[in-house]
Amino acid sequence: VLPRLLAGGAVVASLRGLSVHSGRVGVGAHRGASVVLMRLDRHQGIALMLLGMRTGLRRAAMALTLAMVGCGSSTAETGPGTGGTEATQDCITDASTFFVRPFDVDEDQYPFESCAYETNVGLLHYLDVGPKDAEYTVVMVHGNPTWSFLYRNIIPALVADGHRGVVPDHVGMGMSDVPSTSAFDYRPRSHANHLQDLVAALDLQNITLVVQDWGGPIGLDLATKEPERIGRILIMNTWAWSVDVDDPGYAHQMVRWYEQVQLAQTVPDLFCRAFLPGQAAENAIQADPSEGSVHDAVLSAYISPHIVPATGDYRHAEPCAPMQIFAESIFDDNAFQAEIEGRLPTLRGTPYGLLFGLSDILFGAQRCDVSGDIECPGASTCVCDAELLPDRVDADCATAPREYFVCKDEGTGMALEPFADRFVELLGEDGLVAREAEPTSDHMIQEAVPDRVVAAIRALIENGP
Repeated sequence: VLPRLLAGGAVVASLRGLSVHSGRVGVGAHRGASVVLMRLDRHQGIALMLLGMRTGLRRAAMALTLAMVGCGSSTAETGPGTGGTEATQDCITDASTFFVRPFDVDEDQYPFESCAYETNVGLLHYLDVGPKDAEYTVVMVHGNPTWSFLYRNIIPALVADGHRGVVPDHVGMGMSDVPSTSAFDYRPRSHANHLQDLVAALDLQNITLVVQDWGGPIGLDLATKEPERIGRILIMNTWAWSVDVDDPGYAHQMVRWYEQVQLAQTVPDLFCRAFLPGQAAENAIQADPSEGSVHDAVLSAYISPHIVPATGDYRHAEPCAPMQIFAESIFDDNAFQAEIEGRLPTLRGTPYGLLFGLSDILFGAQRCDVSGDIECPGASTCVCDAELLPDRVDADCATAPREYFVCKDEGTGMALEPFADRFVELLGEDGLVAREAEPTSDHMIQEAVPDRVVAAIRALIENGP
């Protein structure tokens, strides 16, 4: 199939929950499957090839159809009276009084009111749910390309326990403002500074810090700079140290992703045309495998920060920049990650938990190539485990790509978990409350097993000081 796509062949994609009208693609406009026939030029074929590596061909075609039929060059502004929703809440920050949501979101999925904090480059949207005088405050930090919506199924249980939940959207993502790249660099260090400023503005103490993906370096930068504010930490599918791009060792999949990002720079708007819709589709499938109304609501929520689902127009002048720069920063900002790595041992003794999805090809079970190109360390063997294959591919070892095989310890038969091991090495054994692995969970563990995340947070609060 791929050679035909690269040559400009036709793709027929069956899209459930997407409707095609007036040359655009809408999300959830009406039920049922719409069939779209389109032709791909060479660059679009490359985009589909790259996305297929991440999401599987079926979902890649679905995502590209949504993006390329629906996403053009125009920019839609959203404000009061044009689809935005004015937020009212007893928020601490002054900016909350004039904040307006830039897009609508399903209230059943996201039943929270909005707060806003004014940074030097625009408004940062955040949730502040639960009693302000709660003994425990849980700060949840998202990564790329997500926003506070990712924690929607976790917040209610924590509030029911009497805790306070604070969940920011990084600038340029979710409902936060999207300044131009001339005004804001979108680098993780800058996002970390914003998080630190927000925590100071709210004067948060005894924080239970929950981090995943880029939330790891950003949140752990805060924790290592202001450890007196941190009570305990839950670390999920992330890293917080430098990686040698020429000799990555167990982190070779990060290099592979970075190389795809570099190639993506040659394809205009690839992150909006392919990677964002692809990840949104993956999240929606995890949230609702039946592809019903919840699936549609989740798909719309993840696309809406950058694309207007009803029209396919870009919502901002530079909608792809926040996602693209995050991806480039994996190695371009190695110095930032190295600084955090150097400070992590100062957190030794702080209660922490590890919850990693082993199906995550980046941060889960260590990947290898049975052909011998990428070998396993000593006393481990490269094998296929159908349970540990990423969600984006069929759970069939006979057809699975070889780079998705995993290294298993020859003595225990368990998959190697080098990222979790590295955190234990840096943070020590004394503070480790629980180390858990979810075999079938992919990168977005909050979507796949929110109950496990809630249980891990509760375990930290109950068993820590």
